[in-house]
Amino acid sequence: MWQCPNCDREFTRINQRHVCGTGNRDDVIRDRPQSVVEVYRAIEALVSGLGKVEIVARDRYVLFRSRRIFVDLSIMKDMVRVAVHIGRKVENPIFIKVVDDGKQVTHVAKIASLDELGVLQPLIEEAYRFSIAR
Repeated sequence: MWQCPNCDREFTRINQRHVCGTGNRDDVIRDRPQSVVEVYRAIEALVSGLGKVEIVARDRYVLFRSRRIFVDLSIMKDMVRVAVHIGRKVENPIFIKVVDDGKQVTHVAKIASLDELGVLQPLIEEAYRFSIAR
């Protein structure tokens, strides 16, 4: 592990390119509809209960990382775009995009309600386990 001498964040690669600091998570949900805030908070609560997780917020983006990023969010006007990074492909119509880069398979969904989030919960948990196993 390499630790940035300026912000003390830890990375798996020496001299990892990054923006120092983790940002303000409240900024990404400020002035968003209640449904978006609920989805974001539910994801953050789920992820925070998995183990040691760093949460990085910038503009409208939030990254959840253990040793590596395992879930990233884009906070949209009326929904949350969720990208979950796991080691296998999952077939489900909720995914608008699935990309296999040879190291991981990224599943992307747009979530507008807590009901829709239920489908992703086990995959978010799997993504966390996948990220710490690599």
